[in-house]
Parts: sequence; C-alpha cells; structure tokens
Amino acid sequence: MKALIRFFVRHRILILFIFLESLSLFLVVKHNQIQRTSFLNSSNALAGNIYQMSNSVSEYFSLEQVNHSLAKENTELKQRLSQVEEELRFLKQDSSYQGRKEMAIQKKYSFVTAKVINASYNKHKNYLTLDKGALDGMKVEMGVVNDLGVVGIVSSVSDHFSVVLPILNPLSSISVKLKGESKSGFLVWDGRDSETALLQEMPRYVKAAVGDTVVTSGYSSIFPEGIPVGRVKYVKRTNDDNYYMEVTLAADFSQLSYVDAMAFDNLDEEQELENQNLQKMEGGKK
Repeated sequence: MKALIRFFVRHRILILFIFLESLSLFLVVKHNQIQRTSFLNSSNALAGNIYQMSNSVSEYFSLEQVNHSLAKENTELKQRLSQVEEELRFLKQDSSYQGRKEMAIQKKYSFVTAKVINASYNKHKNYLTLDKGALDGMKVEMGVVNDLGVVGIVSSVSDHFSVVLPILNPLSSISVKLKGESKSGFLVWDGRDSETALLQEMPRYVKAAVGDTVVTSGYSSIFPEGIPVGRVKYVKRTNDDNYYMEVTLAADFSQLSYVDAMAFDNLDEEQELENQNLQKMEGGKK
C-alpha cells in the first residue's frame, strides 16, 4: 500500500496532467458537435479494427479444427468416389446386368444393386452382408441374384445394411423347376459343399436328365420365373414317387462381389388378397 502511495506522490504532476487532459477532451467532445462526430467516427474505426483483429486471431486458432473437418470430408469423398468407380467397372464387365434390370422392370420388380461386404460359404450356416439397407430400398424377403444365377433371400435389414440367407444355408428353401417343365420342387442345401444343392419333391413323371437347367418356378413372389439356379448333376429314381436330384449351383459363392436384390412391387396387394381369401375359407369351415 505504501508503495502505491509513493507511486502516486512521485507521479502526481503527470497523473494530474492526464486527468485534466481527459477532462478537457471530455468537455470539448460533449459541448461541440463537430468534435463529437469526429471522436465517434474515430472510436468506431478503432473498435472495428480491434474486432477484426480479434476475429482474425480466433479464426487462426480454429484453423486446426477446420482442417481436420476438411480432411475427414475429403477422405469420405475419396472413398465414395472409389466405390462408385468400382461399381461402374463391374457394371461395364457384367454384360447381363442390363438384361436382368429390364426383366425385373417388365415383371414389376424393384431392383437394387448392392456390394457383398462380408460373406461365408464353407460353414454349416452361411450368411452374406450387403452394403445397402432400408434407406436404399432394401426389404426383407427380396430375392438376391447375381450375373450367374440365384444367390439367396434377404432375411434382415437395417438402415444401411442387409443380411442375406443364401442357398448355402440349411434354412434356405427356394421354389424351382426344370426348364421347360411346369411342376416345381424345392432347392435345399445339405451342407456338403458350396457348389451343390438338392432338388426335392420333384415327381418321377417329370422328364429329368443330367445337364438339365434348373430355374426359379415363379410360384412365389420372391423370384420371377426363369432365373437360373443351376444344372442337374445327378438324378435317380427312388422308391417313393419323387426323384433324388443333385444340382450344381450356377452362382459361385466363393467369388461373390455385386448382387441384385428384387422385390415384387405389388406384394402387399397380393398378400392382402390371399389373406382375405384364407379368412373366407376358414370362415366357411366354421
């Protein structure tokens, strides 16, 4: 405290001078319009410069965060560009893509192309994961095919991803028939290898031979009729009324890359009509 008092005593003349100058300046500005206007303009300019300097300093220290955000966005754009280029290369090489798309449109099926991002084919229960989900138009029970033939059926969907139950899963059962025949059976997998499945419930009166083409029957709304499934590898008559058939699958599950998912556009209408008919039948039994 004594030091402060000594400071004021030592510099009393200078402090008094500054006080009187400030008072004079205040009185001049207060009672003279021209001086007041000049002072306000000068003070505004000074304040503006101070604010500008402050903003520049803030922007400088925020550059690191801005650069980080730009780098992250640039990386995401590069990844998306790489994915699109890969899809374009695949579609150029896949000569059957346009044909599959036109067939789906003609048969009133929605059509979504997706990439297989995770897959198994040599386990007892195999699954595939696709990079498209509900936000891309994917739905449960969409039929999944590639350029060679049937792959499986969509079993679950999230916003951005889908899981497919492939032919190579004991829970899979797909309605199929021999090309040129009307009677259908069911394709199931016995878990032996990734290239072969069994065709069950095919009656013996159907003409069947090794090399015959197996296609989707079209008797369910999951797949349109005529999509390749495979070829008959082995056939023999059994003691019952059906054949025992082994089918070499058309799709190569060890090389899956891109697939197409199809959904029947009028599925809700069809199911509603079938449910109404079922309810009438059950009501008639009562």
